[in-house]
Amino acid sequence: MAELVKMRNIFKTYDGVRYVLNDLDFSLESGKVAVIYGESGCGKSTLLNVIGLLDNCTNGSYSFAGIRIKRNRLNSYYKYRAADIGFIFQSYYLIESLTVSDNMMMPFLYGGSISCADISRLIDDTLRALNIGHLLMKRAGDLSGGERQRVAIARAMIRSPKLLIADEPTGNLDEKSTELVVDSFRRISLNGTAIVIVTHNRRLDFCESEKYFLSDGRLHRC
Repeated sequence: MAELVKMRNIFKTYDGVRYVLNDLDFSLESGKVAVIYGESGCGKSTLLNVIGLLDNCTNGSYSFAGIRIKRNRLNSYYKYRAADIGFIFQSYYLIESLTVSDNMMMPFLYGGSISCADISRLIDDTLRALNIGHLLMKRAGDLSGGERQRVAIARAMIRSPKLLIADEPTGNLDEKSTELVVDSFRRISLNGTAIVIVTHNRRLDFCESEKYFLSDGRLHRC
């Protein structure tokens, strides 16, 4: 299977002195799951931002879906971020004044020919898979932290992106909710979505995943 993400000799520095990413190599095929562990401040979020085309690397080679990514031209790749990459952030980024249903509609604002009926069905199915179908018409600002997290996860998955990027996706969830998230991740990976997860949770069980530890700016196989 072709590599969806291919990074070679990636460097990232913010001050020209300390390298957060230091000659890092990473690749991931479609349908595969990579779990990255690491201590706080080791550069996990920086790595996710570079992979997700939210930030430039300082030097190195990065190809996404066969397209060579040019540094300092991230604005030209907004279509990839919108259509091909799903993001799960620790801070959720839900619009609190809107309902869960309206928040789930956001990924469809960037184009596509899917009908309103199909969107509605997708929203219902995705929320039910995470056991939050009953939250459909609730205002996002009225949800608990765990409910917000599951809505954010559902929103990131709903368009079956080529790549799903998850920053501590189960940090505020109980064991049962974590199992639902893991099962949902497995299901979309079987349909071809590549997943990159960063977490402190060593108990997050993806037996079939590729596991790494980020240290000194480089990825080390676990």
